[in-house]
Amino acid sequence: MRRDVRLYWWGQTASALGSTFTAIAMPIIAVVRLGATPGQIGVLSASAILPTMLLGLPAGALADRVARPRRMLIALDTLSALMIAAVAVGLTRGLVTIGWLAALNALGGCVSIMSQSVYFIHLSQLVGIDEIGPVRGRLQAGAYGAGFAGRLLAGPAIVLFGSAAALSIDSASYLLSAAALLTMAPVPAMRRDRAVPPAQQKAKGAKRIARTVRELGIGARFFTGDAFHRALIVFIMLPVVCTAGVTALAAPFLLDVVHVPTGAYGAVAAVSGLTGLAGSVAAVRVLRPHRDPRVVTLVAFMASAVSATILPAASGPVPVAACVAALGTSVPVFFGAIANVALSPVLVADAGEDAVGRTLAMLQVICAAGGLVGALAGGALGDWIGVRQAVWALDGGGLAAMAVTLPPALRAARALRASAAKLPEPATVSAGSSKAS
Repeated sequence: MRRDVRLYWWGQTASALGSTFTAIAMPIIAVVRLGATPGQIGVLSASAILPTMLLGLPAGALADRVARPRRMLIALDTLSALMIAAVAVGLTRGLVTIGWLAALNALGGCVSIMSQSVYFIHLSQLVGIDEIGPVRGRLQAGAYGAGFAGRLLAGPAIVLFGSAAALSIDSASYLLSAAALLTMAPVPAMRRDRAVPPAQQKAKGAKRIARTVRELGIGARFFTGDAFHRALIVFIMLPVVCTAGVTALAAPFLLDVVHVPTGAYGAVAAVSGLTGLAGSVAAVRVLRPHRDPRVVTLVAFMASAVSATILPAASGPVPVAACVAALGTSVPVFFGAIANVALSPVLVADAGEDAVGRTLAMLQVICAAGGLVGALAGGALGDWIGVRQAVWALDGGGLAAMAVTLPPALRAARALRASAAKLPEPATVSAGSSKAS
């Protein structure tokens, strides 16, 4: 098991390194090579989010039926490698347009929604429920470390070898991830008897459709079943809207407003790799048995929103403005990394083994809706009031909304923990054993 976890770490880290090259190259291609406006950048961001809204729930239901999640991840890695390689070839021949980039984002979004749903299911095959948080922290630390290295290297690589080379590196990284998955020890197929009852398999026509609709609604019921989960989804969605808007404006803000040179564009965000790694490591220490991961999640997201307001303050000489921008993009990542690690055991433990895929898919659909609104709003605000003013409006509005939401969310988290503490010990042990198996 430990060997397979290490292989998974190497594969995910390699994939994260390659994805950083594409993440840096895409806005440079759009802004510098194709002259995209803030509104077009917003559309590009939205094109990556829309597939999640349309396909998220069916993908979650499908993920809960996948008996061999590793094979699914291998297929998705291979497909991603082929898609990115096709765009790299298009760049070398001068064929790429904004439409090409939007199509790549849309197809990548389709692959991402499925891979994210299967990710935690595969992770539960490698480790027990109690180890998901720490292992998730190590995986995330590797991804942030790779992101740091990628951001330092991507800008100079693009200047020296072109954007097509950056995309080619990402394509190769997906193949390395698939190879790591292939070399893991075989595992038995997961039992999916409860996920697809025999009665549903035999149902036809309207009855089967009705059962399918109810099944898709399991994720929605998770987030509406108690006060904490209702507060949690609101608390998560608010910063998603603002972050999507700011992300859509990040390239024009750094390249056109702060005037960061193209070769240094990736380096400005490179510090976030280190802070994300540090946050992932800190999360493993913070998530001790006596600490409630629900409270840790809420507090960390709030701290991330507070620190996000540093970014629009970047001004003055380019070196000074670039340093402030680096802080504005990296400090929120530190707290966001803690929140993401803390959120993992909350969702996996609270949802249960047979509903993890649908619960995560519902979360992604809701966040995608917020991200779509944020990306389009960010682009529209950038065209209307200016890029810097739009970033101020998004970050300030998000912080104010989260400040209002935090107190009731903390009360609900404490109430849920107090309620769980009153459960009879045998029932608690039985539930935990069922999930761990």
